[in-house]
Amino acid sequence: MILLRRVDDGAVERLLGLAVADTDPGDVMPPGWTVDRPDEFREFYRGFQDDAYEIVEDDRTVGMVRLSAKGETGIWVARCARGNGVGLAALRRVVEEAPRRGVTTIVADTTTDNVAAMTILRKAGATLDVDGTRVFARITVPAEPSPDLADSRELLLAYLDFYRDTVLRKIDGMAEDELRTSRLPTGWAPLALVKHLAHVELRWLRWCFRGEEIAHPRGNPDVDRAEWVLEPGDTVESVRGFYIEQCARSREIAAEAALTDRAARWDLPEVPRATLAWILFHLLQEYARHAGHLDVARELSDGVVGT
Repeated sequence: MILLRRVDDGAVERLLGLAVADTDPGDVMPPGWTVDRPDEFREFYRGFQDDAYEIVEDDRTVGMVRLSAKGETGIWVARCARGNGVGLAALRRVVEEAPRRGVTTIVADTTTDNVAAMTILRKAGATLDVDGTRVFARITVPAEPSPDLADSRELLLAYLDFYRDTVLRKIDGMAEDELRTSRLPTGWAPLALVKHLAHVELRWLRWCFRGEEIAHPRGNPDVDRAEWVLEPGDTVESVRGFYIEQCARSREIAAEAALTDRAARWDLPEVPRATLAWILFHLLQEYARHAGHLDVARELSDGVVGT
């Protein structure tokens, strides 16, 4: 289990001992530092304690990571902890910490020969911009709705949008063959799941609640389980666009109605017609479930994890 602990004077001494005993001095700040200059190390780390975190694995100090108020990050890990996913886990903890510091975007810079850093950044979902040998990384911090929201309607709609955005984040950056390929026994592909969610939006808000005349709310009637199938004309752009279009239409419909309004179309005569509130909560649980599915598919695809 990887945890981050704010750096205090005790942590500075632990990090110094680790830097001397089990790191490459060139990896450790301050730049150009050598093990025969301990006071310089202490002074440097005490100067930015507010931005520094001790990386702790099972109560053992294994490195340091920083996060400034501007979202700048950097990391070093002891030799004994390398190759075990410590760097990636620590960066994920930084992403989780960012909202508490008011950081919406995390940035880092490295070089093309720092393969380990580039691998960690990619797996954390960073966008990499290469300029010669310099690499500039950017991670957009996912943010749940504000914790001070108390209005049930606002909170429900905000969480739906949070999950809608999560779905797009999870597929962004995936190779097209991975988007179209299943790594799971059930056989669904990530892009097909997005197509399914687009039909979920269409079916529940447009066809069921609003009562719009839609000939095939579950997709092509000539294809079994069509909303889960990628047909020849389905491109990444067309499926993504269809999904975004249905989400936008759902927002419009929800904005024009009360939570107590009932569905215009309902195929279960023995069951009361669903309210808009029930339909939106049904969509929310569907999104929570499928966002988790995409988490697994993305990690199996290229190792990218996180929200």
